[in-house]
Amino acid sequence: MKVEYATMSNQEALAQLMHELWPDAPIEELRMEVKLGLVSKKMHYFIASSDTKIIGFCQLSFRRDYVPGATTSPTAYVEGLYVLESERNKGVASRLIEAASTFAVNQGCIELASDTELENENSQQFHEKIGFKEVERVVTYMKKLSHET
Repeated sequence: MKVEYATMSNQEALAQLMHELWPDAPIEELRMEVKLGLVSKKMHYFIASSDTKIIGFCQLSFRRDYVPGATTSPTAYVEGLYVLESERNKGVASRLIEAASTFAVNQGCIELASDTELENENSQQFHEKIGFKEVERVVTYMKKLSHET
C-alpha cells in the first residue's frame, strides 16, 4: 500500500470515494469541490492505493476559525476520512492520518482536529486508538424561518 498527496489526476477517484462517504452529496458537486480544493490549495487530499486502485482518502484543511479544543490557529482539520470497506482494519486509515499529520507539522501546525457523527462508534474508537481525545459533543438544531409578516 502506498500513501501520497493527491493530484488532479486523482480527481475522479477522489470524488467517487467522497460520494461513498457522503452519499447525499451530488457527485458533480464533489468533483467540483475536489477540483477547487486542489487548485486553490485550500484542501489537501491524501490517497492510499493498492496496486493501481485507490482504496482510501483523507481530506485535510487548515481552519482559522473556532475549532473546539484547539489552542492554536490555524488548526489542521480532518474534513473527511474514508477507506473502502474491503480494505478496513488493515492500517490504511492510520497511514492516511500519519501522512496528513506530517504534512500539517510541515505547515507549522501543532494540533490536528477531527469530528465524527455521534452514532459512529467505530470512528470514535478509531480516533481514540490513534491518539485523539474527545473534546466536545454537539447536537445541532435547525429552525425554518418564515418570510411571512
